[in-house]
Amino acid sequence: MNLIDTDQQGEGGPAQSTGSGARRTLGLPRVRDAQQSWAPESADWGDEWDLDHKVAALWRAARLGPTVERLRRHVLGGGSQSIEPGQFRALDAVAGHGPVSIRTLADIMDVEPSTVTRAVVRLETDGLVFKRRADRDHREVLVELTDLGAARHQYFVDRAYRIYEEIFTVFDTSERALLADLLERMLVSTDAALARLDARAL
Repeated sequence: MNLIDTDQQGEGGPAQSTGSGARRTLGLPRVRDAQQSWAPESADWGDEWDLDHKVAALWRAARLGPTVERLRRHVLGGGSQSIEPGQFRALDAVAGHGPVSIRTLADIMDVEPSTVTRAVVRLETDGLVFKRRADRDHREVLVELTDLGAARHQYFVDRAYRIYEEIFTVFDTSERALLADLLERMLVSTDAALARLDARAL
């Protein structure tokens, strides 16, 4: 099952083949109501969609679809306290692991150190983090939350959980437990599959 988009696709729908036969893509079915980001009952899956492809498309929508972008705006776009997603990832990593070095932050976030450096500079400019020398090795620079940074991080976390509670009201406790288990197994399976693919490429 190919999880990589190789076709250009329009907003909310799969790419159309220019050849004689339509090619299956992993784009979402086109939603009939343009005002809805995602509504399963309004989408036309088509007979060619088997279960694996449906799950793959829904997973992709959960990560990259317009609903996720709207959710991100609700969580991180809190008026004067808004923050860019990349900066919040860095802020969250510092909150969970700090005081921490740039290199360790890069490992935690799985990005290049230069990307972390840019995010930290923005956070430092906004007064959310500060840098200091490590006590044991003065050559090492550590990033730490300021009081404002800790308060701002808690603000976004509380905001996110209020929204998640609203989203999860449609599931009872057993359904939420099952969903958590399935998502965890899917992530573990994804990591294992990618590790196998990496090994084959060596």
